Amino acid sequence: MATFTQPKDLGDLLLIEVCPGWTRSQATLMAGTDYLLGQVLAKVAGKYQALDLAGTGPAKKATAVLADPIDATAADQPAIVIARGAVLALAELIWPAGITDAQKTTALDELNAQGIVARATL
Repeated sequence: MATFTQPKDLGDLLLIEVCPGWTRSQATLMAGTDYLLGQVLAKVAGKYQALDLAGTGPAKKATAVLADPIDATAADQPAIVIARGAVLALAELIWPAGITDAQKTTALDELNAQGIVARATL
């Protein structure tokens, strides 16, 4: 008998939002990546990309979280990001491979400065 696994959706990630029109923002994702729901993002030159802890400047500063999975491997893609005023499920955030606890704490502090709080539970 075949089994079905329900894919994750925004309801798994977004626990509370202040106001959908204010919490979420339209954005452009930088080409070259298949982004996942909950991907922690940095904003570089007006476009969002996956947080890059090995990068320089803004590439390693967490500024938003992706609200939908988006395949941008071939070209820049429009997306919706959670940019402010939200409580997110900590377990649903997608981090760069190899992130340390200290780096994760710094990134969570950067998100918190944007009004994006990650919690294990409400």
